[in-house]
Amino acid sequence: MVDVTALSAPAERFPRGPWTLAAAGACGCVLVALVDPTEHTLSPPCPLRAVTGWWCPLCGATRAASRLIRGDLDAALRFNLVFVVLLPVVAAMWAAVAFPGRLRWLDPLRRRWQSVVYGLVAVLTVFMVVRNLPGPDAWLRYPGA
Repeated sequence: MVDVTALSAPAERFPRGPWTLAAAGACGCVLVALVDPTEHTLSPPCPLRAVTGWWCPLCGATRAASRLIRGDLDAALRFNLVFVVLLPVVAAMWAAVAFPGRLRWLDPLRRRWQSVVYGLVAVLTVFMVVRNLPGPDAWLRYPGA
């Protein structure tokens, strides 16, 4: 008889979900490194922007990622400030889920993943509302629209 638990152990040590997400992210990074999104359209128009006229929290994130890959932090912050600021939090959350029990200092983050996700959603919602407020201060607005 074959011990089925021995076959499934590696899948538990390294969950597939985070690695699939990392592969998709790496493909996206290669794409924005090869093709400049400020010169060529890489994605369809934002549905929220098309329906409501509001910039969503991720409007400008592709261009910000492109500028980060090219080492232009200032331009990346101008395209989407919150995306750039929250990227390390998302990376830490990914590492906590991808390496369960291996990075002990991230275990509290992994245990409270729902709170972290709710916090990220709250920050992105507030950012969306603030960046769409009328007024002369347009420093949070997406400059590419």
